[in-house]
Amino acid sequence: MFHSALLQKWRGAHRKPWGSILDLRSLILGLSLLAVLITFANTFYAGFSQQREMLIRNTLDSNEAYASKLATMTDQFLQQAETQLGFSAMVLGSAFDDPAIRAAETRRLAEQSQTFNSVIIVDAQGTLIDVSPAMKEIVGQQVRSASLVEALNARRPLVSDPFTTGTGRFLILISKPIFASDGVFRGFLGGAVYLHEKNGLEQMLAHHHYQNGSYLYVVDRLGNLIYHWEPQRIGQNVLSNPVVQAVVQRGETGSAETVNTQGRDTLAGFAPVSSTGWGVIVQRPTDLTLKLLSRQAQDMLLQIAPLLCLTLLGIWIFSRLISSPLHDLARITNRLSDADTDQKITQVPSWYYEVIALKKAIEAGLSQMQHKISRLNQETLTDPLTGLLKRRGLDDTLQQWQELRIPFAVVALDIDHFKSINDTYGHDVGDAALQFLAAHMRRATRSGDVLCRNGGDEFTLLLPGTPGREAVHVCERLVQTLATDSPPYPGLKITLSIGVADTQQTMESGEDVLKLADAALYRAKRNAVSYTHLTLPTTPYV
Repeated sequence: MFHSALLQKWRGAHRKPWGSILDLRSLILGLSLLAVLITFANTFYAGFSQQREMLIRNTLDSNEAYASKLATMTDQFLQQAETQLGFSAMVLGSAFDDPAIRAAETRRLAEQSQTFNSVIIVDAQGTLIDVSPAMKEIVGQQVRSASLVEALNARRPLVSDPFTTGTGRFLILISKPIFASDGVFRGFLGGAVYLHEKNGLEQMLAHHHYQNGSYLYVVDRLGNLIYHWEPQRIGQNVLSNPVVQAVVQRGETGSAETVNTQGRDTLAGFAPVSSTGWGVIVQRPTDLTLKLLSRQAQDMLLQIAPLLCLTLLGIWIFSRLISSPLHDLARITNRLSDADTDQKITQVPSWYYEVIALKKAIEAGLSQMQHKISRLNQETLTDPLTGLLKRRGLDDTLQQWQELRIPFAVVALDIDHFKSINDTYGHDVGDAALQFLAAHMRRATRSGDVLCRNGGDEFTLLLPGTPGREAVHVCERLVQTLATDSPPYPGLKITLSIGVADTQQTMESGEDVLKLADAALYRAKRNAVSYTHLTLPTTPYV
């Protein structure tokens, strides 16, 4: 009954509400399509991500290398400019008071190359005594600009910070001191580079700007733009840009993903100009870098779309072929209680491995379920303290033996004065005494004998094919082992009262034989002269 109820419960829990959910064919198709699409998406995303990271890394490395190259070129430009000024300063050192020579040197520096937009000579007193191209209105004026005063006082080669002149020009000044042959300081020679106009520096940098979306700019040591491909931005301070901070404040060479002052994501490479503390930054907007990758991704999707469609069509066709045996198995498993379930499962056509495996799994599942049900039945029939059968298990055994006409003997026993043991030593010791007795009962009996705990300290033994006299011998062995073995608690003495009856001495039913054994047990207790008594319902065997 227990087995049947559990099976019906299991079957009800697994009964498919037909028509309310997808059938197997649709489910297999859906899952297969989902698996293909997820696999494709993961593969595509992994490839796209890898290509993206590689493209970004290559762009960063390229911009860093380019920035380092331009920083070196800028440094070389400044050194060449200083060399040009140095030659003229040497010439002027011995002819400083000759106006013709001064005019010739300034004109030569201004016209010989495009390095400088203008050239000036300032004497030791801070008076501008010569300029080329000629600007007579400023000749003879006292210099007041902080950068010019710094060049005058420094008495060494100097590259100024950008500054604005009285004429409104934004420039940097490269200066070289002039010393006479006797070492007397006579003034300085300065070459002006107008940052908003064409000159050697602008031509060198403009030749490289905005290639493949990349562009460059140069900042001074304070973060002011010295060069930018958008001339209107020259003079702006961009020190808030992290890469500008890295190159001009910390003198670092490197690359980074950053957001520029215009709020645009960029891939920047940067390097310092060692002689001045300037910084050269080459950067490319991130979206322009990845634009090519997006086009490649679109092209790849268009190329694989036909193959993907063919794959999906194949999945649809094979799902129909696969679903038939699976549908049959689903229908069969919905009626597991049928007597011929095993036969039906065997008859399901299995032309591919998965169905074979599923059939085996279902069969194994049925076997395991039956095993679990048997184990649950066993647990309901077994006493958890002693591991012996409960009274229900005893009754089932008696019924089976009686139906099969198996002769047997019944031994009824209990522990003498068990209540006193619980009262004196506690229930834990009482439980240990019960377990102690159960262990000795197993040792004194055969594997086919049935051992039962009726409840409390009352026990019953069913000995199949055993006459009463042999049952008495079993009891004697049990009593002897109890007497000789160490008790489960020091000072504890376990004795038994025993009654024996067998079906050979009576034609009564199994239940009546139990009653006869119980009656013999109680006579033993009433007539006790010691703690152990063996009593039979008829003539004693001993």
